[in-house]
Amino acid sequence: MDEQVEEIYRQVADQITPEDFQARVDEKVALMAGLCDGRTAAMLVARDLGASEVLTKIGSIRPETGNVIFTGRVLAVSEIREFPRSDGSMGRVANLTLADETGSVRVALWDETVELVRSGDLKEGQCLKVRGLAKEGYTGTEVTLGRSGGIEEVELDISPRTALYKIAEIKSDMSDVSFLGAVVDPGEIRQFLRKDGGQGQVRSVLLGDETGKIRLTLWDSQAAMPLEKGETIEVMNGSSRERYGSLEIQTGSYSTIKKSSKKVSFSEKMTRVADLKPGMLCSICGFVTGLGEVREFQRDDGKTGRVANIYISDETGRIKVALWAEHVDLLSTLDLGYKAEIIDALAKSGWNEELELSCGWRTRITFAPPG
Repeated sequence: MDEQVEEIYRQVADQITPEDFQARVDEKVALMAGLCDGRTAAMLVARDLGASEVLTKIGSIRPETGNVIFTGRVLAVSEIREFPRSDGSMGRVANLTLADETGSVRVALWDETVELVRSGDLKEGQCLKVRGLAKEGYTGTEVTLGRSGGIEEVELDISPRTALYKIAEIKSDMSDVSFLGAVVDPGEIRQFLRKDGGQGQVRSVLLGDETGKIRLTLWDSQAAMPLEKGETIEVMNGSSRERYGSLEIQTGSYSTIKKSSKKVSFSEKMTRVADLKPGMLCSICGFVTGLGEVREFQRDDGKTGRVANIYISDETGRIKVALWAEHVDLLSTLDLGYKAEIIDALAKSGWNEELELSCGWRTRITFAPPG
């Protein structure tokens, strides 16, 4: 049973077995010719069974969830911010951060509803029930009340999650994510020109723990902090995004990034050549058993690109590896028999459906002479 379907089932578990509930969900999906997903079908089944409202755990709320009803404890209440609208009027907005044992989410209050903040009716520590619409916000998933939404205080004992996340627990579109990670790759600071003409700084750092790894994007003063491989970083109040097929953590003025004395264990998971499958983002190690010529080609933007193929073998097999752009420069000092470690390459079907690895800008490659 899907995780979100199971969450809804628990609210009517005293009336129906898991098997019968899933069967009814599947029937709903079939009757609607696939026009609704499993979660929506489960909510319809729960209502058929007499559930007046179906509550969603905060950790399950995503932008695509749509209308939601959930409960949570208020962790933070922001200041009211005023801003000019395009029609010349002034708008107002304030944010609440609500949490339960599964995660946290921001609730945006607009215009008249911000009076609940100004009056002091909403404050930290309260338990609230919220009816709203989930959407993609600036810092990840957020919920807005809209015209049909509402917010009310409830007498519940909700204990928000206090433990830091493990990297494998982080999912796309989460806000207020806090975790510890060891620096796997400190990355490089890049300068860029802002729209206002000013200079900005950005840096992509790869962090890992015993459950996995994730990229952290740092901006400006945070990007400039000195980082070394193996150091532990504590990230507080980041937001997760899926980009280029993998998750990354975005930070902003609301985030705190600091070094920690706590030790975090990380070891790169290597995949055997024989176990590679198309679509895998994977890491391999072995020996160089083939070298190809550098080939130049014209990109869509008119610029000249470069690609070269090499072959890597381990005790289970041999695979072609495509090196692109600056990775091609590594061939100048490379020879057969060199030890190879290729981290985060994409396995894909190449010419004649032959499996190969493609090394993109995020791939890290290390070659070492034998011996």
